[in-house]
Amino acid sequence: MRCSSYFPSISGTLGIGLVLLLTGCASNPSVSEFQCKAGDWQSVGYRDGSSGYSSSRILQHQEACGEYEIVPDRSSYLAGWREGLDEYCTAQNGFDVGRRGGRSNSVCSANDYMDFVAAYSDGRDLYEAGRAVRSLENQLVAAERRLEDIKHEIVGVTTAQLEPGLSAEERLKLVVVLESLIEERGEVKDSIPVIQTELARSRDNYERLNTQLTVASRY
Repeated sequence: MRCSSYFPSISGTLGIGLVLLLTGCASNPSVSEFQCKAGDWQSVGYRDGSSGYSSSRILQHQEACGEYEIVPDRSSYLAGWREGLDEYCTAQNGFDVGRRGGRSNSVCSANDYMDFVAAYSDGRDLYEAGRAVRSLENQLVAAERRLEDIKHEIVGVTTAQLEPGLSAEERLKLVVVLESLIEERGEVKDSIPVIQTELARSRDNYERLNTQLTVASRY
C-alpha cells in the first residue's frame, strides 16, 4: 500500500501532511522503488556493509519495500553485507572515515576493531587539526572584513557630524557612536595578530600530522 492511500478520510494539504507524519513517509526511504524491484540484495548488502551500517538496516529496506509488497532476500543481503564489512573494517578505511569527520560505527569484529579504531583516531586528529585551521582562517577573514566596515562607518559618522542643524543631543549621540567605533577598531586590530599567530601554529600542526600520517605512508 502506498503512502497516499493511508487514512483516506483525511483530505487536503493538511491531510497529506498528517499522512506523511503518521506513516513516516516524509523521510527518505533507505532504498528506491527500482532497487526494491530489481532484487539485487547482495549489492545492497555490500553497499551497506562497506558504508559501516549494521545488518539490522535490512529492516529499513523491508519497510521501504513493503510499499511494493516486496520482501528483501535476507541471505543474499547478509552475504553482500559481510563482503562490504570486510572492506569497511580496514585500518585504511578507518583513517579515511576519521579524516572526513565521519562517525565510527561499532560494526567490526573484535579482530578488526582495534586496528580500525586506532586508524580512525589518527584520521580524526587530522580532521580536527584541519577544522581548527579553517576556523581560524574564517576568524581572520571576518576580523579583516569588520575592520574595513568600521573604517567606512567612521567616515559616515564623521560626515554626519558636519551636517548643519543637528541638535546637541544628536551630536552627542554621534560622538558616542564614533568613540565606540574607534574602540572597536582598536580591539579588532589587536585581535588580528593573535589570530594570525594561532593560525600559523595550527597550520604547522596540521602539516606535521599530515606528514606523519599520510606522506610517511602510515596509511
